[in-house]
Amino acid sequence: MSSVAVSFWALLLLGCLQITCSAALADAGQDAPAEEKSAVFRVKYVSEGAVYIDAGRNANVQEGMKLSVIAAPADGAVTDGVRFRGEEHVAELRVASVADSSAVCDVVQTNGEINVGQVAFLTPDSVQDRQQAQSAAAVSKYPIVIAFTYGDPLDEELREVQERKVIQGSPMSHIRGRFGVDYGGTNEASGFNSKQVGLVIDSDMTNFGGTFWNFTGYWRGNFTTSSSGSAGPTPTTLTDLINRTYHLGFTYQSPYSAVTIGVGRLFLPYAPSLSTIDGGYFARKIKRIASVGFFGGSTPDPTSWSYAPNQHIAGSFVNFETGGFDRTRIFSTAGIAVTSIQWRVARQFAFFENNLSWKHYVTFYNSMQVDAARTSPLPNGGSNPTGFSQSYSSLHFQPISRFTFGVNHNYFRNLPTFDPRLVGTGLLDQYLFQGFSGDVRVELMKHVAVYSSLGRSRVSTDTKNSLNQAYGVTFGRLWNTGLLADLHYSKFDSAFGKGQYESFSMSRSLTESLRVQVLGGHQIFNSSLTTNAHSNFVNAVADWNVGARYFLEGNFGWYQGSSLNYRQWSSVFGYRFGGYRKR
Repeated sequence: MSSVAVSFWALLLLGCLQITCSAALADAGQDAPAEEKSAVFRVKYVSEGAVYIDAGRNANVQEGMKLSVIAAPADGAVTDGVRFRGEEHVAELRVASVADSSAVCDVVQTNGEINVGQVAFLTPDSVQDRQQAQSAAAVSKYPIVIAFTYGDPLDEELREVQERKVIQGSPMSHIRGRFGVDYGGTNEASGFNSKQVGLVIDSDMTNFGGTFWNFTGYWRGNFTTSSSGSAGPTPTTLTDLINRTYHLGFTYQSPYSAVTIGVGRLFLPYAPSLSTIDGGYFARKIKRIASVGFFGGSTPDPTSWSYAPNQHIAGSFVNFETGGFDRTRIFSTAGIAVTSIQWRVARQFAFFENNLSWKHYVTFYNSMQVDAARTSPLPNGGSNPTGFSQSYSSLHFQPISRFTFGVNHNYFRNLPTFDPRLVGTGLLDQYLFQGFSGDVRVELMKHVAVYSSLGRSRVSTDTKNSLNQAYGVTFGRLWNTGLLADLHYSKFDSAFGKGQYESFSMSRSLTESLRVQVLGGHQIFNSSLTTNAHSNFVNAVADWNVGARYFLEGNFGWYQGSSLNYRQWSSVFGYRFGGYRKR
């Protein structure tokens, strides 16, 4: 990475931090005026699977609240009375994330197309929840009044005790999930066979028990393994690697508490660029827009650029967040961390993550890590001086909802250590392009989009520039068949290797209770990171809901490479609850 580029991104990072601090000082003295809160809002922006409304904390909107979307009234009136006009019902939404003056909602159910300008209003239960929260906020603003009486000792004691009753609105609970027993096997061409027994958990439990605790995500693991044939450890298959990329954990975030907690297999929400951890994090707000916290755990995700078996990470951070999705929004994190391999210190580094956006039109993102001088604990691991070890920056524009384009820059001082078998799945695309690149995504028609990335790579270990390219097309509902499909091609030449891959993925619900998914591809990867230069793979899943409370799932994996060949299968029988359907 040239000194000019390093200086440019460093100055850009410092500028973002300065903007954040200035916004923090500006917001510190602002108090929201008391006013009557409307329960009717407008749809400001629509993206794939998400809807933005023009109200957030300023309207006491909370995560988990539900809204109904109706067609825009002919007279353009947006008042509380519009809820009772009998306008055409379009969709049901659930609030997923809240900013100061906007909110992001998940689409729960649709009866038509959601468009900008339509009206969204809170359901009656959500209105009641918000009224309780408003009452609690109003109570907290008044001083405590104690009436004095005479002659009664019990009443005299009240003069020395001050009590405040805080009425907190209970959030809406959303409980559904699945769990099952997994039995399967792996057969290698060399004659090695193994059998595994494991567990599958698929959970979508939010605000359970009327609290602000959530238990969400997907996990699949093996408890016992038996093998026969050639001696040696049980091979790690492509399916096993993909399973490590999923998240499952308990999280806590309440509008009535300054504390945020997460425990399980998850990423740090304040710095998603860090490795997924098997552990936890704790954060506490010290100001309205500032939080501090710490985190720690092992790092199981093989798609991480700094992945290593038996690695652990721990660190602390400070985060600033201000603004909203319908205006300028700043999200900035800085921290320090240390990693260890087999409990020997491997890295000590500072990390920075900044996200600056203006509505949906412009988004700037940067993640950066700066390592202290170190000597690797691994045999022949070498040593490195203090300096930038990794950075990724992107600047994207979306002038209209169907057209997005941007420029990116990716830098690694050392070779990434992700698992190269995942190259053909598309999970490592961010690392395949080094240096500057540009990308574009265009939605040609409803449910059909094309995308492309091009760039020339030149890093310190390259002797020449190299052209990296990627192309793809996505079908939301192919020819009204309900088939979801994605086709992708990528060719790359970087410091850690060169090659190309082609992949496809398809999924379709054949009936209301039967769903089929297929992922396949071919990859060529010439690198010192692996001896498996050529490979073909197919992974297939069939999921069937049996009756109201049970399900069956079948999985098949086929992998044929220059140094690894196997067949893998598994079957799952389990119990589901809460009307859960396949993710």
